[in-house]
Amino acid sequence: MNDLKQQLQAIRSLEVLPLKEREKLDITSIKKGGFIELNNDTWQITNYYSYLDVKWKDFSQRKKDYWVIELELFSLTKGIKTFVEWEIDDELEVCLTDTLIKLRDIQYDGKSLTRKNLAYIEDEEEGEITYKGTKYFYSDDDTWAGLFFKSAVDAKTKSNSIPLRMYEFESDDGHYLSIESWHENEDKAEREAFVSHSIKNKDIQVLQTSGQLN
Repeated sequence: MNDLKQQLQAIRSLEVLPLKEREKLDITSIKKGGFIELNNDTWQITNYYSYLDVKWKDFSQRKKDYWVIELELFSLTKGIKTFVEWEIDDELEVCLTDTLIKLRDIQYDGKSLTRKNLAYIEDEEEGEITYKGTKYFYSDDDTWAGLFFKSAVDAKTKSNSIPLRMYEFESDDGHYLSIESWHENEDKAEREAFVSHSIKNKDIQVLQTSGQLN
């Protein structure tokens, strides 16, 4: 449901930076409260989340930090939400979420995907799932574990984290299906899933870097 009040508040807080300043910026400059232009729409960053890549087996930290940043976006024109993720792996990589998925809508071997199925796929290091008629193939190289930080302060201090494992699948047309297995409660890991695709950094125009301009 569109949130008209939130749309109006966002519009009132938008103060577009001069063009010369905007041309020097990219998505890595954006903080919570900032604004971008993407897909002919204007979006406000309503949340800024961080994921620290860690060891799969026990969520222990690696010698070198590797971060994935997730921005929650709110459309000023449509009142809808989506997500953008970015990371720097030799070069800047950006993905836009297409849709959030319920696990029961993901099929494996003709039935709804289960946690046991995921464990089997991981163990075999290969597997095929289906969502709305599209096949997605397991990518062992891209599957990873992380610590999730809800705020920039927590990420900076590496505190109040939630461990998760991210199972990655890819379709023949280059779309990704990611399944998050959260382990805040080891007895019953909460799971979420979404489909996304890569976008070019140049397709994102920074309008305002944060909630308050200097």
